[in-house]
Amino acid sequence: MKAVLGIGLTGALLVWALPHAIGASWSEIGHTVASVQPWQLGALAALWLLGLAVHTLALSAGMPGLSHRRAFLLNITGSFVSNLLPLGGAAGTVANYSMARSWGFGSVAFGRWALVTNIWDTMIKLALPAVAVGWLAATTTGNHSLAMAAVISVAALVLLTVGVTTVFRSDRLARALGRTAGRVALRLRRPVDPTTWAEQASGMRADTNELVSTGWLRLTIGKLAYAALQAVLLWACLAVVGLTVTPAIVFAAFAMQSVLTLFVLTPGAAGFVEVGMAGILVALGVPAAGAAAGILLYRGFVFLMEIPVGGLLMAAWMARRPKLAQA
Repeated sequence: MKAVLGIGLTGALLVWALPHAIGASWSEIGHTVASVQPWQLGALAALWLLGLAVHTLALSAGMPGLSHRRAFLLNITGSFVSNLLPLGGAAGTVANYSMARSWGFGSVAFGRWALVTNIWDTMIKLALPAVAVGWLAATTTGNHSLAMAAVISVAALVLLTVGVTTVFRSDRLARALGRTAGRVALRLRRPVDPTTWAEQASGMRADTNELVSTGWLRLTIGKLAYAALQAVLLWACLAVVGLTVTPAIVFAAFAMQSVLTLFVLTPGAAGFVEVGMAGILVALGVPAAGAAAGILLYRGFVFLMEIPVGGLLMAAWMARRPKLAQA
C-alpha cells in the first residue's frame, strides 16, 4: 500500500505539479528532451558512472577491507531497493547487510559503516545550501526559497554536528542511549538485555572513533568528489538540452536537490525533487521547458537508472551466491 501511495504521489507531482509550477507544458518539455542525441546520452552515462566509481573511495573507507568493486555493488543495489519504496532507506540497508555478511563482514562492521557514511552524507547535504546562497550572493541575485533552505539546513547541520560529537565523546552517554534502546525493544517484546545493548553501544562508539580518526580524509574526499561530479552531471544535462546556465545557478539547483532528498515521502523523494529543482532554476531566470527537461534527464540518471542497473547487479549477485556458498 505504501508503495502504491508513493508512486501515485510521485505521478501527481510530475504530471500535474511540475508543469504548473514552472509554466511549461509537457509537450514543450518532451520536445526539448527529444532533441538530445544518443552520443550525448552515452557521455552523460559515462559521467554518471564516474561519479559512482569515485563514491567508492568514501564507501570503502567506512568499512576497512571492503574493495571498491564491492563498495560499488553495495551502493547501486542499495539504491535499487530504496528507490522503489517510500522510506526505502531501511529496506536498502537490509539488502546491503545481507550482501556484506555474505562477504564475511559482521554486524558491528556493517553497522559502523552505515552509521559513518550516512552521517558524512547528511552533513554534506546540509552544508550545500549555505554554500549555494553564498555563491549566488557573490554572482547574482539570491533566491528566497533557497535562502530559507540554507537557514534550515545550517541549523540542522549544527544540531547534527553537536549531537554526533557529544555522543562519540561521551562513553556514558553512548551507554545510556544503548540502554534506553534496549528498554524500548523490551517494551516491544523483543528478547534483549538492555545492559548488553549498553555495552554494545559503548563498543560501537570506540570502534567508530577509531574508524573516523583513520578514515575521515578518504570519507570527506570521496563524498565531496561524488557531490561535485553529480553537480557537473546536472550542468551537462542542462547543456545538452540547449541551456547555458552559470555554475552558481546550477549549484543552487543541486543544493536544493540535496535538501529535498532528505524528505523521503516518495521513493527517492521523486516528484518533490524535480519540482523543487526546476522551480529554483526558473526563479533564477532559466527557461521553463529547458529547465524541466534538463532536470528530468539528470534525475533519469541519478535516480531512475539506479533501479534497472542495481536490480540486474543484485540478481547477478543472488544467482552467484549459492555457488559461492558451496565453494
